[in-house]
Amino acid sequence: MSFMEIVLLNDGRIIRPCGIDDIEDVSEMVIAEAKRSIASDFDEKGWNDFEDYVSFDQILKRLVTGSKALLVQEEDDRISGYLEINDKQILLLFIADYAQKRHLATQLFRRVVMTLSPDELYVNASSQGYDFYCSHGFVALDEWCEKEGVKYRPMKWENES
Repeated sequence: MSFMEIVLLNDGRIIRPCGIDDIEDVSEMVIAEAKRSIASDFDEKGWNDFEDYVSFDQILKRLVTGSKALLVQEEDDRISGYLEINDKQILLLFIADYAQKRHLATQLFRRVVMTLSPDELYVNASSQGYDFYCSHGFVALDEWCEKEGVKYRPMKWENES
């Protein structure tokens, strides 16, 4: 099974690679979810930098230069989840509020592990994502940090298989 294959989930959603036509919807979903769930992890400069980081132009630039991205698409074509990875670093993992508690983040993470078979992965976990990463075998590499207006905790995952 390759990273680029489309996977139909039991509930009618699909996991598929992110295309250029998806980027605007992905950007809007990520910003809305970040405002809802992790806005307190940013100061004003950090938030402005984050909005730029998840803008159409910046996502497109990363996808063209080596990032890989998967999204979860609903039956009505709404984007309800997004995971972006570059080499061994998870850059973004967001699930829309209405799709929470359906294990979509877990399914995206497992898809990355299954198709890319990384030896290890890294993430700068947000306050909201920290428990998710811990429950999936990530360990903290350091205490909570704040850099350039963003609060995060560096974490690492090692493939046991």
